[in-house]
Parts: sequence; C-alpha cells; structure tokens
Amino acid sequence: MNPNKKNVLLVAPFTNLPGEKGFNRFAYIANKLSELVHHVTLVTSSFKHGEKEFRDESMMKSLSRELPYRLVIITELGYKKNVGFDRIWSHRHFAKQLTEYLKTIKGKPDVIYCAYPMMGAAFEMGKFAKRNQIPFIIDIQDVWPESIKNALKFPEPVIDTLLYPLTLYANKIYQLADTVIGVSKSYIERVEKVNHHARIFLPVYIGTDLGHFDSCKKVEVMKHPEEFWITYVGTLSYSYDIPTVIKAVAKLKEKGLNRIVFKVLGDGPFIKKFKQLAIELNAPVDFLGYLSYEEMVSTLVRSDLAANAISKGAQQSITNKIGDYVAAGLPILNSSMNTEFCDIVTSRNLGYNYAPGDANKLSQLIERLYHNHELRRVFGRNSRKLAEQKFDRRNSYQEIYSLVEGVSI
Repeated sequence: MNPNKKNVLLVAPFTNLPGEKGFNRFAYIANKLSELVHHVTLVTSSFKHGEKEFRDESMMKSLSRELPYRLVIITELGYKKNVGFDRIWSHRHFAKQLTEYLKTIKGKPDVIYCAYPMMGAAFEMGKFAKRNQIPFIIDIQDVWPESIKNALKFPEPVIDTLLYPLTLYANKIYQLADTVIGVSKSYIERVEKVNHHARIFLPVYIGTDLGHFDSCKKVEVMKHPEEFWITYVGTLSYSYDIPTVIKAVAKLKEKGLNRIVFKVLGDGPFIKKFKQLAIELNAPVDFLGYLSYEEMVSTLVRSDLAANAISKGAQQSITNKIGDYVAAGLPILNSSMNTEFCDIVTSRNLGYNYAPGDANKLSQLIERLYHNHELRRVFGRNSRKLAEQKFDRRNSYQEIYSLVEGVSI
C-alpha cells in the first residue's frame, strides 16, 4: 500500500501509446505511476502528430481495457504540416474539447502533470489547476514559440516581432506552474526567467529504459559486414540538417569510400526534398521511414556512428534521439548549436561537434572515424556509460515519481 497514493491527471497531447511507433515519456510515466498504486488518467489526442494520422477508435477502446491507467482520447481536427494554420485550428479545437472534458471530471485530481507543448492545452490545464487549488506540474518538451523560428524565413527582428504575442502567452503558461520539469537545463532556464514562485525546477533527460532497449537488440537486421552506417533517427523537417549529411557521404563516395551508408530512420514534410537531393548527388542514403522501436534499436546497435543533425537556429536541446544514441553506445556527430549538448559531447568525449551546413568538415570527421576503430570504441564506450548514468529512465525518472507523490498546494 502506498501511503502517498495520488489521483493523477496526466495531459500529454503528443504522446505515443503502447503498440504505436516510439517509446514516449508520458505513457511510460503513466504506467510507472500506476505500478506505484496511484490512480492515473492519461489524456491525449485522437491525432498522431508524428505520423499525421488519426488513431483507430476501436483499437483505442481495446487498448483502454488492457492499460493499468485510464485513457481519455480528446478529439482533434488533424493537420498535414508541422507549421500552418491547420495545425493552429487543430490545437485550438483540442484545447476547447479539453476544457469540456474538465467539466465532466468527478472528484478533484490531487495533482495535474501536463506536457508543454501544446500551448493552449497547457494554458487551460494551468488555469483549471489554479481555480481548483490543484498542484500543477509542467514538463517542458520543447520551447514554443522559439522552436518555430527556424521555419519562418524572415529577418530575426521581424520574426521576434511576429512571435512576440506568443512569447507573452508562453510566459503566462510558464508562470502557472508550481513545479517545473524539463528535458534539459536549457529549457528549465527559459522558464526560470519568468516563473519566480515555482518550488522546484528539475531537468530530467527524456532518456530510455535501458532494460527495454537492450531487450530489443535481438530483432534481426541485415547488414553487410563491410558496410559502415551513419544513422539518424527522427523527423525530417526544417529543424534537421539532413542535407549536410547527405552531401558529406556523397563526397566520401566520390573519394572511393563506397561502403559508407547514411541510414535515415524517420519521416516528415521534407522527405521528398531530401530524397531528391540524395538522387541528384548519387549519395549512398537509405530512407527507411518510421520503424518500430524494436527495429530502430536493432538498426542503431548495428550502426557505427550517430548523426545528431540539427539545423542552424533550431532550438532543440537534448531530444528523444540522444537517449537512444547513447544507449546504443554510438559515437555522436553533432551539429546542434545548443551549448548544453555541445558541452556534453566535448566533456564526456562522445564524438565531435561541427557547424550545421559544413559538409566538408563533417566528411572529414566521418572519414577520421571510419579509419580509426579504436577512437570509435572509446567514444562509443563513453556514450553507453553516459546512458547508464544519466539517461536510464529506470533510475532518472524516480525523481519525477517522488515529486508527484510529494506535491502539495
């Protein structure tokens, strides 16, 4: 019996559910809190953001009967692009439907745990928490609106002016939080600038469950023994500098290094553009689309290098893919300009940082590692060590569960 048993309302519009592709933070937290004998309700969307398709209603009903927590699906309109008016209307619709759902709740939750973004959903939950004197925990997965700057092709002063109303809106949301959790120190520091009353600011990397990760390695993935794989996992959009990696492997092929292959695991609005570039350059690139988590893990552990290919100006800090890269024990080639992660790559000796867009430098780094097995081994060993110390959810998420159990208004 858990003396700190809580009635937890967990709101996460972008979560992946069991059986779907991906291994999401919030479904994992909901499951673990349920194992700790808390009453958990996970609220999410009818629309899958990553795949841009709706969830099957009958499958959701069947899944609901199997889960240890209550699952609530809120309707959303859906959208085809990550940036556009359709997405704005879809998110607004979700927020409105969420407020209607809140009116139907019987019994006040002991704590609300809310993912950010969506902005509208987090704002509605924060207001509801304040009205009802419920502790409000916000978990920062991305910094909106800063993260969409890279998609707007205007001078930075113009972009800042256009986004200023959304920045003020974000500040209001951050100020509603009693406890702030974030996937990196960088995101936590953004909230700290405007929220001066929260009791706790806690960075917890997204990470992965190393036990589950290691159990997935057995899935069969064919690899020619002489091939050398550089692997990217994630979305194919404006924030990700895939073209530079394509150009780098194309340069290496021109030099006669024919066994170096760029494996791209993911999908997104720029996939046709990236595929066309690979064709034009005759680059050795395999676009594999979204794989199951088990297939993704098995591909990663058979890879030689990991590409954290982030575009100039993108606001990503320590993303989902980093936990999987280090769990696989891979050397990392990183183009993110996020100071926090650059420092980790350097101080932990995980691989190399390079400037986004610099295909010449990247090709040199790839070639250096291609010819130096011992250096790859050192970098890879350090990656796995970091995973065990900082990215294993079995340990790192204990702080989250303790916060949920210990909150009070």
